[in-house]
Amino acid sequence: MNSNFKSILFCLSAGILWGIIPLYINLIEIDDPYEIIAQRALWSSIFLFFICWFSGQLGAVWVLLKTPRTMLNFFGTTLFLTLNWGIYVYAVQSDQVVAAALGYFIYPLCTVLLGILLLGERLDKWAWCAIALVFIGVLAKAVMIMDVPWISLMLAGSFSFYAVLRKRMNQDPVQGMFVETLLLLPVIIGFLVWMVINDQPLFFGGGTVNVSLAIFAGVMTVVPLVLFHTGNRALNNTTSSLVFYSNPTTQLLIGVMVLAEVFDLRDLSAFGFIWVGIAVYFATRRRVAKRSASKI
Repeated sequence: MNSNFKSILFCLSAGILWGIIPLYINLIEIDDPYEIIAQRALWSSIFLFFICWFSGQLGAVWVLLKTPRTMLNFFGTTLFLTLNWGIYVYAVQSDQVVAAALGYFIYPLCTVLLGILLLGERLDKWAWCAIALVFIGVLAKAVMIMDVPWISLMLAGSFSFYAVLRKRMNQDPVQGMFVETLLLLPVIIGFLVWMVINDQPLFFGGGTVNVSLAIFAGVMTVVPLVLFHTGNRALNNTTSSLVFYSNPTTQLLIGVMVLAEVFDLRDLSAFGFIWVGIAVYFATRRRVAKRSASKI
């Protein structure tokens, strides 16, 4: 199995696992998104500690923790990752899985825009055309709901910043995630102590089932993120972005077919512009690459 195929398989698996997370969140009988985030971070840090311990990576993690510039970057990625988690859990709990899917359909082209803003990259006319079509789709959605689709845009933006920063850092996926969860750990422990002081039950209410669900939050967090970072490091932006669409596609199908969310012709028209924009972008990449190569 060549490395490129394995990288695609990793990213594809991550997207599908992320796509089924709404089913997991719906099993949890609490309305507080903060505890879900806390349990995700707590158990993720525990699992990642044992992974790093058994694989002999704790020394490398310690080096990262002692490097000021690297830690500054990790503070940024941790902020964007936590923001993304919080918005996503809120979206699922408020029956807005379709809106979340819309955000993740927008996300890959957001990374293209970030390439312009942060990396000084230049776009060809077809890429601008694709972004314009996506913008029309978002605008159509805004007109439908008579408001800005904040959930979709904030999910797309937060994960775009997270993915771009992590890719620029080029850090080991497991070590990087462990550092991010370590940075969150003091806040998480403080939140859990606050829950105890206020007589709120921990672990989603307690009991064997709920404790198991809390522990599983770490699994559902660590596994897809490790797969995503492992695959994303080896793929170019175009390929990784294309494979990532397994995530919002799975979410959209679950939201409509399993969770019975509304998806009418107006939604189809808004998504339609976005899907056409995506198709235009990816269909023209090979032609643009050949044209660029011919000018060298």
